[in-house]
Parts: sequence; C-alpha cells; structure tokens
Amino acid sequence: MRKNIHDVRKNIADRKRRKGIPSANRTKSPVFYTPQDEELHGYPPLVVSDKLRNGTGKASSVLRVQAIASALFFLVILVSEQSQTAIAEAPRQWVSSQLQEEFPFAKATAWYSDRFGGPLQLVEPKKEKAAEEAALPVNGVVTQPFENHGKGIIMSIEKGEEVKAVKGGTVIFAGNDPETDKTIIIQHEDGTNTTYGLLSSIDVHLYEHIPSHETIGTLDEKETNEFFFAVEKDKQYLDPIEVIKVDEGS
Repeated sequence: MRKNIHDVRKNIADRKRRKGIPSANRTKSPVFYTPQDEELHGYPPLVVSDKLRNGTGKASSVLRVQAIASALFFLVILVSEQSQTAIAEAPRQWVSSQLQEEFPFAKATAWYSDRFGGPLQLVEPKKEKAAEEAALPVNGVVTQPFENHGKGIIMSIEKGEEVKAVKGGTVIFAGNDPETDKTIIIQHEDGTNTTYGLLSSIDVHLYEHIPSHETIGTLDEKETNEFFFAVEKDKQYLDPIEVIKVDEGS
C-alpha cells in the first residue's frame, strides 16, 4: 500500500515538473532587494526600463563623437593659423586686401541715381546747382606748389571765403587730421578723391552726397589764411593744378 502511495506522489511530482509548477519540497533561492534612496525617504521607487538604459548609452556615444569632432576641428584651425604655406597664406591676404580696400561710395551712389532717379544717402540732400566749369575750391594764390611735398598745394587766402567741392561726390571723411586739422575728403565717381584741409568749419556730414561746387566748409576772415587742397587717384597724389587744367580743357 505504501508503495502505491509512493508511486502516486512520484507521478504527481513528475506531472508538476513537466507543467512547470515548482514542487513543494524544492527550495527556492533567496532574493535580496536593496531599497532605493527614494524608498528610504518615503517616495515610490524609480523604475528605469531597458529602453531608457539603451538611450543613455546611445547619448553617451553621441557625446563622445561630438567631443572627438570638436577636438579635430580645433586642431585643423590651429594648424591652419600656424601654417605659412601658400595654401593658407593666399586666403588670408585676400581677406586682408578686401578689408583695406576703400568702398566705392560715389560709384554706388551714381548707380543708384541712374536706377532710381535720386542719390542714395543717409542725410537730407542739398539742392543741386547748375553745372559750372571746373575750378579750384577757393580763390587764392598758390604759395606752396605740388612739388614741395608731393601731396597737394597750399593756397593763401586774403579774406574769409567759402570752400566749394570741385566735383560732385560722397564725403568719406569729415573731421580732424593730424597734418591738416579740420579736413574733408570727397570720393568721386571717376575714382578720384579730393581733400580740403586747414578749414575753419566743416559744413557736411560723413557719407553725404555733395553736388558739384557745393559749399562744404569755410575759412575765417583773417588777414591771411592758408588752405590745403589735394587730388588722389589709385593711391597716388596728382598735381591739382594740372588736374583742373585737364578738366577745363575737356
């Protein structure tokens, strides 16, 4: 009888084992659970899924790739700055020349006037006067010719007088110059710059479009007054007297 009971129990255990049901006499391995900090302070445990863990790993990989790329980019810039080869020097020279090149304000203003019928400027334009023959900006006597210092001429004025622009153009300088004190430089459409120095007052603004023979400054009413005038083209000074003669003959 006991043999039959033993067989029955064995058959039941075999069936449970095949169905995956743990046997009563099988010992379970203990599971130890360590509480999280959130649980110790009374908050529910933080559950992190496998997807989030995988995402964190991917983010770390992306950060590593970005750090490596940044280091390589910095290294390339450093080598380019230190390199003295023609490949690196040519772009630097081109950028430097473009920054030093004088912008053709007068040509841009003339193009704008032809296209839209009025000068492009930041200040209120002065009324155009009738065209006059080319002449020196003031009436006076040349006391220091162009040959003296190769930049311009010095004229002596016996009384106060208005200084006029010899041609229409755009003001690219209006202020104090170390050599000629109060000075105005006007850029013209033909590529020339005219300089008016040793003025008593300046009556124009920077980047203002000036019509031909417009008053741009004054000389005080002194017994004797000096006035500086220069003409420059392609970074070379020209004799103003010769330039005026050419304009009168054309």
